[in-house]
Amino acid sequence: MMTKLSKQDKIDIFNLWQNYQVGSKELSRRYRVNPSTINYLLALIKRHGLVSLDQPYTSYSIAFKEQAIRRVLVKHESTYQVSLDLELKSSGMLANWLRQYRENGYNVVNHQKGRRRHDHQKRATDQAGEPPLKARERALTPAELKADHRERIRKKIASLSRPAGQEPQAAEIAQAVTELKHELKVSVTFILDTINANPDLPHLSRSNYYYTLKKSHQDQDNKAVMVEIKGIYEEHKHRYGYRRITLELRRRGLIINHKKVQRLMSKLKLFGLVSKRWHKYSSYRGIQGPIKPDLVKRNLGAIYPEHKWYSDVTEFKLKGQKTYLSPIIKREMFYGFE
Repeated sequence: MMTKLSKQDKIDIFNLWQNYQVGSKELSRRYRVNPSTINYLLALIKRHGLVSLDQPYTSYSIAFKEQAIRRVLVKHESTYQVSLDLELKSSGMLANWLRQYRENGYNVVNHQKGRRRHDHQKRATDQAGEPPLKARERALTPAELKADHRERIRKKIASLSRPAGQEPQAAEIAQAVTELKHELKVSVTFILDTINANPDLPHLSRSNYYYTLKKSHQDQDNKAVMVEIKGIYEEHKHRYGYRRITLELRRRGLIINHKKVQRLMSKLKLFGLVSKRWHKYSSYRGIQGPIKPDLVKRNLGAIYPEHKWYSDVTEFKLKGQKTYLSPIIKREMFYGFE
């Protein structure tokens, strides 16, 4: 059975962890508290100090909750990190806000302060005021229920919008559609029609939805292949592209198409390094004087010693540095053409 920690218990836990290097598992066993609670407590005190334990009871406003929920759903930050930034007393508070937000039709729930009402008081209030969500859905007509579902779908998809005008990817929209399908108990066609009828929302066709689901399931089956690809890529110091990685996989007994390897590498953001010698040649000559005339004109014959000298410059890379070799051929007495 988990126990509730007092302020002194929390201070003692932090001192044991900091001064005596007692691990979170041992602290969890001693104080009979979940290890995740211990880890969050230590991170909270380390981030904000012991003054974070003196917080009085706080009633968070709807705007505050909306800001926290937006950071998780829109900016894709973790609930753990957002809870630490906002100095929440526990990491489960934000998780509860998110759960209530989804259950309440993507609206922020703000409970009133005070003691919990008795059942008969609650029933009387529910009859006089707005009923709970499920009861309210049963009280709506079919037309009103569809309108309510459309509004909840709009809010859900609108919450996926990213900053700087970037639209969410098809995989995110498909996942949201699947969640709405289970929550609202409606068809995929109804959800997609609602999304595509709204010009302010990112659109997704039915075929693209099922294609995205199928592709995500395929990538789940390709996890072992992706691990092999990443291992080969790291083993050869990022020099191998999808062609050579395909050959290496086949040498290891895995028959796979090069197009599939290319797609998985793009998904993993793995791109082979290209040597500069394969690039189109470009040279910077700088400011030069007049070009001297070609007096040799491929006439390689020499009339007297050291009449003509021939040279070429070759570039090498040694130990990460450029080295240049310029051999010189001195033509002695030789007649003829090469």
